[in-house]
Amino acid sequence: MNKVWCVVSTEYLNAVRSKAFILGVLLLPVIMAISIGVQVYAQKKTDLTPRRLAVLDRSGQLYEALAAKAKARNDALRTQPSSVSVEMQGQRLKMDLSQQPEFILEQFKFPGDDLKAAELQLSERVRRKEFFAFLIIGQHILAPDATNHTELLYHTQTPTFHELPSWLDNTLNAEIRERRFTAAGVDSKQVRQLSRQVPLQRLGLAQQKTTGEVIAAKPENRIATHAVPIGAMLLLFMVVMSSAPALLNTVLEEKMQKISEVLLASVSPFQLMLGKLFGTVLVSLTLSTLYLVSVAWMLWKFGLLGHVPGHLFAWFFLFQLLALLMFGSMFIAVGAACSEIRDAQNLIVPVMMVLMIPMLTWMAVLQSPASPFSRALSLFPPATPLIMFLRIAIPPGVPGWEIALSLVLTTLFTLGSVWVSAKIFRLGILSQGQTPSIPKLIAWVFSK
Repeated sequence: MNKVWCVVSTEYLNAVRSKAFILGVLLLPVIMAISIGVQVYAQKKTDLTPRRLAVLDRSGQLYEALAAKAKARNDALRTQPSSVSVEMQGQRLKMDLSQQPEFILEQFKFPGDDLKAAELQLSERVRRKEFFAFLIIGQHILAPDATNHTELLYHTQTPTFHELPSWLDNTLNAEIRERRFTAAGVDSKQVRQLSRQVPLQRLGLAQQKTTGEVIAAKPENRIATHAVPIGAMLLLFMVVMSSAPALLNTVLEEKMQKISEVLLASVSPFQLMLGKLFGTVLVSLTLSTLYLVSVAWMLWKFGLLGHVPGHLFAWFFLFQLLALLMFGSMFIAVGAACSEIRDAQNLIVPVMMVLMIPMLTWMAVLQSPASPFSRALSLFPPATPLIMFLRIAIPPGVPGWEIALSLVLTTLFTLGSVWVSAKIFRLGILSQGQTPSIPKLIAWVFSK
């Protein structure tokens, strides 16, 4: 056992003392700060050039109202650049105008009824940058049954800019509704009041203490129910992916450079594999500790640490340990079985597909954590570390027997993975010039 710990300490110290590890740890906050700074800088450099819009109002009734609302919006943008209140679907919503360009409307009058000729002429003016876009309002736009897709036509060469068409859609439809109500002799204010939606408040469940006191249900906390589980699972996946695959490169590099032959003169293949595996686990635990401390400090700084249950940190380290031992042993086996990087890339595909199962299914688990599918997937050992951890993080949690069963199954699967990997490592670490195949690996596993 002393030889194993000698390999562990050597692998761990070589990793944490390397320039790549130190720079990676030190540069992480710098990279995060730079990324935030770049986003803030990019937001400030948003193109605020006024968007010129040509309007062909074939109804002859809406341009003046639309132009007046555009002027009011531009005035609010100049005098109150923070936000304005707009009405959408019967509700008052706040719109941030701090990074919004002005909309300059110009009425376009075209003689005759040749709509195609008008579209062509306006399109050419858009291509010449005279206008940013143009809008064609149909003749029958105010008719009660005008619900087809030909009454409001928005044309542009920049379809990725959504602010202008969204504003046009909301503003015009609000004006059209008002005019339809007026024409029908209906009080539009009374209609809005009667059709105003009642907000739905999402609550948990009420509880009763042993003393008989009833605890009222608390409002749903979106941070605790969504942000914390998703963020914790993604952090666990990132830590595992940044550590376990590195074992393949380490073992393969030592094998190709004949270093492993020198090492096997002092330790057995199983001791060498176990030492490398435990060394990587310690490196990963060091990284995760730094990450979690940083995340906890940031949450505390913003007053959000109370949304993260304390037991979640313990489950994080436990499932991280199981995932690293499980997948780390698989990556070691692949590295020992291969003699070239090309062979390793082909053989690693099944392992990566298994590792990616949680990332392909976590959305379904989040939507229904207690469903038979979620329960079965969390008891499937390769997916257990991530999926069961996600279910534990989702309130109200997971029954104790499911957690215990998942730990037993995952531990047994991990021990089996280490045993299989040790058998492959023992024969594959010294094999040279052989292309690995699945039947050959199975034969290595059952060899004495």
